[in-house]
Amino acid sequence: MPPPIARPVELTTFEAALAHNLAVVHQRAPAASVWAVAKARGYGHGVAAATRGFTRAEGLAVLEIQEAVEARELGWQKPILLLEGAFGPADLEACAALNLDLVVHHQDQMEWLLSRLDEFGRSRGRVWIKLNTGMNRLGFAPDAHPSLASGLRQLRRERGPERLGWLTHLARAESPPATERPLARLQEALHTLEAQAGEAVSICNSAGVFTLPHAHRDWVRPGLALYGASPLEDPMAEGQTAEALGLQPAGALRSRVIALQTLGPGDTVGYGERYRAERPMRIGVVAGGYADGLPRSAPDGTPVWVAGRTCDLVGRVSMDMVTVDLTDHPGAGIGSEVEFWGPRLSIDRVAAACGTIAYELMTGVTERVARRVVSAPSVQEGVERDG
Repeated sequence: MPPPIARPVELTTFEAALAHNLAVVHQRAPAASVWAVAKARGYGHGVAAATRGFTRAEGLAVLEIQEAVEARELGWQKPILLLEGAFGPADLEACAALNLDLVVHHQDQMEWLLSRLDEFGRSRGRVWIKLNTGMNRLGFAPDAHPSLASGLRQLRRERGPERLGWLTHLARAESPPATERPLARLQEALHTLEAQAGEAVSICNSAGVFTLPHAHRDWVRPGLALYGASPLEDPMAEGQTAEALGLQPAGALRSRVIALQTLGPGDTVGYGERYRAERPMRIGVVAGGYADGLPRSAPDGTPVWVAGRTCDLVGRVSMDMVTVDLTDHPGAGIGSEVEFWGPRLSIDRVAAACGTIAYELMTGVTERVARRVVSAPSVQEGVERDG
């Protein structure tokens, strides 16, 4: 019996594009070390692809200890930053064994650490104190400085300044005027807490790498830009696109046309009869739906690349299929290649059409989608970007 033919939905990751985008970050922040952010399993591209694509990064930043375990098992020996720190005191044993850099962002985490400092002291990892400068998610608040001071004294005494760092996160790094107050708050906090020479500072995410050169400090923490999407305020505006920033798409979500339908005027397609034909139409049915990570909210007109040109999605995205207008594309048929986003169709363009952001599309690709990792740069696949 011949082996079954796999369903054609596939996510391809381009390791060389990851490496290229990291080089762009290094060029933009030449004096800073880089935490290559690989949380959410490398923004959906896989921890393995991230560890290989980011080999020239000074460190890797993850959210879950399991991601750190996987990176270490894959041979990553450089620093790994646990971005939200420990979720309970029991996590500290694994953090020490893995030599993780550990974020501390509230007093309970500080007390867990101080209670196990002998154990964590064997780790080479740095402790990063996260300060809340206006994002109001994680971080010690400005009025928490007095209670923080005693813990800092013990950390400095036990570990030394070279194993202590400071970190904050900016709510609007893509808008430099909006960062003035948070950066001033950070400087005031560092002064109040008597930050010392040798204690590293990390402020900038992807947007900050491109917009805040004066705030790069010791470490930058790019995420989205490393995967080839624009982190700026309007990713579709001139000068703010990923292409304008020199970034390459690191992933492509692809499929194929699996059926054709012919509609007459007044016929509808898909659930809820959302789309009604106004003329004779030729419809392509494509494998891929919201169970694969495509947003069910994608409206009619969302771009889909099919066999050399961009076509419009028509009708509601269903669990396993989408339908596209092939009326003016006679060359497309059953078996034609489809790209939902990738080197032929910008993920930022698709996200804008769907009223969302590239982060959500990248991280939303589900486990049932087949994965493939290739080394070739995405822009050298022998195809041209459409539109």
